[in-house]
Amino acid sequence: MTQIEKWSSCSLMTMLAIALATGCVQQDEKKEEPAPAPAPAPPPEPARASLTVDIKAPVTIATASGKCLQFASGSKADLARAEIATCNGTPGQQFKLSPVAGGYYALVSAGTEKCLDVSAFAMGDGALVQQYTCNAGLNQNWIVADGGAGTVRFVARHSGKTLDVTGGGTADGTAVSQADWKSAPNQQFKLKGTPLVVAGEGGKSGKAGADGAGGSTGHKKPRKPKAAAPAAAP
Repeated sequence: MTQIEKWSSCSLMTMLAIALATGCVQQDEKKEEPAPAPAPAPPPEPARASLTVDIKAPVTIATASGKCLQFASGSKADLARAEIATCNGTPGQQFKLSPVAGGYYALVSAGTEKCLDVSAFAMGDGALVQQYTCNAGLNQNWIVADGGAGTVRFVARHSGKTLDVTGGGTADGTAVSQADWKSAPNQQFKLKGTPLVVAGEGGKSGKAGADGAGGSTGHKKPRKPKAAAPAAAP
């Protein structure tokens, strides 16, 4: 073997050794990579509001400023953002509260049959709230909790965050997001319609009646007058 051939062979062996050593180092580095941090657990759930729900009838969700929750311009598409707008009584501003095991509700648009959804299971403040095909995801489950002063708040099951009119805005088209509960007016909502009444108002069962007044049927049935006793014979 010539000297040149010996040098070439040595060079090849050296390069091979370096490559093998580099591979081992890279494998060792991969093994030492820390595991991703677990997602933070949501805070303890608030107590449910003392409400009885008629799931067959829709309700409008109104803000303290008197605007109503809807999906962008009445859109029927997935990913249409939630926003507030002047109340108009249309199905696009009406929601059915569909019960979910555990005391949660899916808020289903009467206009599209799609659900109020926190985008991509986001956990942080300011996360987009949107319309999406109902799929039983935890980001479509809401707790209806007491909001104070005769209002309710909606708390996302997966994050523990509260439905929030972004920035406290009152103009039509203001987006709705999620945020920590601050007892602020832009997190307090009133439910208008027949589905919800405070339990115990107007009757033993507390179920809503035709005008939302409450009671077992909404009104007590008037008693029939007793028949008059026949007059005595002269």
